[in-house]
Amino acid sequence: MKISQVLLMLLLGISLNVLADDSNGKTAVGGGLGAAAGAAVGGIVGGKTGQVVGGAVGGGVGAAATTKGDARTGAVIGGAAGGATGAVVGQKVGGSTGGIVGAGVGGAGGAVVGKVIAEPGKPTTSSRRVGYEEEYDDDRNGGKHKQKHGKGHAYGHYKHDEDH
Repeated sequence: MKISQVLLMLLLGISLNVLADDSNGKTAVGGGLGAAAGAAVGGIVGGKTGQVVGGAVGGGVGAAATTKGDARTGAVIGGAAGGATGAVVGQKVGGSTGGIVGAGVGGAGGAVVGKVIAEPGKPTTSSRRVGYEEEYDDDRNGGKHKQKHGKGHAYGHYKHDEDH
């Protein structure tokens, strides 16, 4: 890939980055474009290994440049891992050009996945009932007793009441 093609890709990526309003979209564009550009430059400098390393470095740097906040670290790690993995898979499928395309796709996907995983989210609630009571017949003691479920050891036991 010639230097003019790399510059054209960078110009296209910058213009797409300006158009993307969504932060996940910006992260995807940054990680993908960085990984593709890094793979292209790395392929020129160091062949197949350089393409993989360039995809990783470019994916991480591109994701870092376009992601803000607490999720930046996750986006960088995801962009780097996706860029390197995409470059390797792309090389197997389509040679040098496949490595560049694979790095771009992998860097974009990895950056977004890493960002989403690292984002601090709202605590989730489950539908599981914790600490509910259940009445049952106990033939051994001749009466009804309450049994508490879901709170752990010693809950539901009447330890200090004389009546029970």
